[in-house]
Amino acid sequence: MDWSKAKRIMIFAFLVVNISLLLIMTSKNIRAKDYITSKEDVIERLEKINVDFKTEIPEKTPNIELLEVEYEEYDTINKKLDIANEFLSSSDLLQIANIDNEKDSIIFEDDKEKFEILKGKKIIYEDKTRNNNSPMEFDPEKVASDFLKEKGFENSDHKMTKLKKNNDIVELNYTKLHINTILEKSYMKVIIKNGKVISFERLWLNVIEEKENNIELRPATDSLLKLLSVEGIRDKTIDKIELCYYFDSNDADIFDFSELKAGDAVPAWKVQFTDGTIKYLYEE
Repeated sequence: MDWSKAKRIMIFAFLVVNISLLLIMTSKNIRAKDYITSKEDVIERLEKINVDFKTEIPEKTPNIELLEVEYEEYDTINKKLDIANEFLSSSDLLQIANIDNEKDSIIFEDDKEKFEILKGKKIIYEDKTRNNNSPMEFDPEKVASDFLKEKGFENSDHKMTKLKKNNDIVELNYTKLHINTILEKSYMKVIIKNGKVISFERLWLNVIEEKENNIELRPATDSLLKLLSVEGIRDKTIDKIELCYYFDSNDADIFDFSELKAGDAVPAWKVQFTDGTIKYLYEE
């Protein structure tokens, strides 16, 4: 074998591979620069459809992975009875249980309380006594926190994302956290009246694993330009922009999850408006 000739061929092949990699990286950088929009430009363009800003636009785009997630399920009779027992004081849950085949739910109900497990995934609790005492002063965050601890839901895996007061009713919303980043749409809703929880809902996602993400999330400025083609946001004001994971649920209604068990949550920008409207901007 002519080792000198073979060596030249190997050197040539090595150079070709490195040049190809350099061209790919350069091409990616050029494409990245092509779609980076300035804050001033995005604000100006959204102003044309009367969308205002009441918050700063994030400057950094953290590099986060895909998450494989699954719905928390109560798929056996023992799991259903165990979670119902956390909420209800009845000594015989089977005696007060009713199955609604049309809704695909099981309901435990007596004169004072009602607890429903919908499609084996969403749980709903209601205190039917409603606590109609005179209005009183209380700390809603402490009441909600104590309630969640009592029901066995850890403090470390969720974050309060909304607090709304309406006379003597306070509503608090909590969202799933994964390494300090919220996971949508995974939530708990606590409604309090006169210092007592009168209603609770939970639809939860659990993380199976992190996965390599081959689709890079664009900067917030570029992603916000997608709002130009979104219906129903004219004449609104953006109140908050934050990075999140978003479980698309196949764009289905969030309550139509009877067959959906697991999937990928993608990095996204959560854009919240002052009227409560929320849009999720991500790469498809």
